[in-house]
Amino acid sequence: MIYGIVRVLFVVFLFPVIPLFAEANEIILNDEKDLYEVAKAVTFYVDKSKNLTIKDVVGDGERGVVFSVPEKTNFGITEYTYWIRIPVRNHSQKVRSWYLEISHPVLDHVDLYFPSERGYSVMKAGDKLPFSERAINHRNFIFELPFHGEDDLDKESVLYLRIESESTISLPMQILSEKAFANRNATEQFVFGLYYGLIFVMALYNLFLFFTVKDLSYFFYVLYIVTFGLLQMSLNGLAFQFVWPDSIWLASYAPTFLIPLLPVFVILFSRYFLMTFENVPRVDKVLIVSSILGLLLTVVSIFVKISSILWMLAVYAMLNVPLILGCAFYVLRKGYKPAVYYLVAWLTLLSGGILYGLKSFAILPDVFLTNYGLQIGAGLEVVLLSFALASRINMIKKEKEEAQAKTLEMQKILTESYARFVPRDFLANLGKESILDVKLGDQIQKDMAVLFSDIRSFTTLSELMTPAENFNFINSYLSRMSPIIQRHNGFIDKFIGDAIMALFEKSVLDAVAAGVEMQRYLKEYNAHRNNQGYIPIQIGVGIHSGSLMLGTIGAEERLEGTVISDTVNLASRIESLTKIYGSRIAVSESTVEAVKDSGKFHFRFLDRVKVKGKQKPVSVYEIIDGDEEEFQDLKLKTKSDYESAVKCFYANSYAEAKEFFDRVIKVYPDDKAAQLYLKRLYSVTHSSSAEEYET
Repeated sequence: MIYGIVRVLFVVFLFPVIPLFAEANEIILNDEKDLYEVAKAVTFYVDKSKNLTIKDVVGDGERGVVFSVPEKTNFGITEYTYWIRIPVRNHSQKVRSWYLEISHPVLDHVDLYFPSERGYSVMKAGDKLPFSERAINHRNFIFELPFHGEDDLDKESVLYLRIESESTISLPMQILSEKAFANRNATEQFVFGLYYGLIFVMALYNLFLFFTVKDLSYFFYVLYIVTFGLLQMSLNGLAFQFVWPDSIWLASYAPTFLIPLLPVFVILFSRYFLMTFENVPRVDKVLIVSSILGLLLTVVSIFVKISSILWMLAVYAMLNVPLILGCAFYVLRKGYKPAVYYLVAWLTLLSGGILYGLKSFAILPDVFLTNYGLQIGAGLEVVLLSFALASRINMIKKEKEEAQAKTLEMQKILTESYARFVPRDFLANLGKESILDVKLGDQIQKDMAVLFSDIRSFTTLSELMTPAENFNFINSYLSRMSPIIQRHNGFIDKFIGDAIMALFEKSVLDAVAAGVEMQRYLKEYNAHRNNQGYIPIQIGVGIHSGSLMLGTIGAEERLEGTVISDTVNLASRIESLTKIYGSRIAVSESTVEAVKDSGKFHFRFLDRVKVKGKQKPVSVYEIIDGDEEEFQDLKLKTKSDYESAVKCFYANSYAEAKEFFDRVIKVYPDDKAAQLYLKRLYSVTHSSSAEEYET
């Protein structure tokens, strides 16, 4: 990008800003010198009307226009036509041909008027004419001067140039002998052939690397150097000569839309090379906005007049230089080593541009290094950036290998640790023999029973203990309950604080039996707590059976075995109902069907409730066997009246329901479920009818 901007500055705007003498001198051609700087001898006239002809300009001495000595031969962006007067006297006898060269290939119209028998004849050139119409096939505008024979010796010939262009009018001019022209043309062909050959070979090479490694930095680098090469070829005329010789529009507009397009690709390449989205995310957003602006300017520049937007394009391009270099310096300071190659590449290009600029201002001599400093710097920049990309890929590869090695080591450690957290029953249900066989996404669908248990009022209890006491209490409680679940052919899927989620594959009755034993053992555990001076605890158990998905979730480096199903959610909701109905064990209708068939446990209907996540009401039952013996006896004695009361309640026979519930309360005053129904009876007698209650 720096090269393109330097090229814009020196070729489009400033090239060459060389002060002229106070008075124009006549150019005298002789055999001792092969090259003459025309700028020292020219005078100019500004044709603001753009309608003057050669007759109007030459006149008869009084009627002709008045020419002035210019301070420089760069007239910038202008809408006017310029006439240039060049007085030449030929004293040469050995040189067969002299050529006038104008080294600014982007001029629209360049007409050379020279004396002839009919007054003045004209040779026309410019990028508004097809390249095939040029008298001499060359990237610059070359005119053979009409000096032939001895009659032209020591005879002053006044040449006139008529210049008109939408872009900048800059007139670096020289008169060369055929020998000097041939020698310089050969040198240029060698330098440009080497330079552009390097550019496009590197483009093809990096395009191949992009398809190989799939790294976007290579792709945008290819776009950058191709745009970079085409812009230079457009500015120095080689594109019009070799790439699009029949396209007048591209000859005029290609430099214009390539100037903003070049920074766009530089920004995109720099984003991926410097990884600004990771290293400087805030500045990365600025880069994205700048690239979008560049694309908009590219599109706009195609449709507007060149002179109206050229300054804007140059300013846009130049503002991106400190932005990109600043990012490179910043990420280098953060330890991103490839930024070193990036900066060296751009600074090499900048050094070449400085040499070229100093030569253009006549501060340094016109030698090979200064004359082709831009090309040398740009060529080295392209090569160094390719090396930088290779270094970046090697660094990424090394980091990836190190990361993979660490990942493998961590996986080994995790595998060893995971075996302590994943129950063997879980692996067996997944069809895995070892934890090493478990992969992310392993899953199986099964019909199983789910048991949830939870300590009542654990938050209040926890506030009475220190963090250490909390952990000791939970571990003590869980270590006693876990063996009970295992004895009944279940396994614990997970601990959720003080809660337990267990799965039973063989039989729903195993889950019910485990819940009953957990409640019975709680009496023994509370006796132990009482001896230690701790208050007793109560737990609720909820059981539901159905289809569920058993499998692993998470990421490759962090897996967790879990169960995902509506069955699990409903079991959890049912457990929460034990607090409302004062039950020790609550089960779903599907669970109680198995209990009915076995005849092993006692149960009674609790309610039909709408639980969260369910559209239809769910029937919930209570397993009585988990209660204290005295409470079991009371519930069994009142079971008939209780069930009759519930039946009447849902049949809207509220008076009969109340009679039955009153009988239950008379025998068992602490029956919380009956108390709850009596409260509802009071409520519904003041409304329309009984409804399912949502919890």
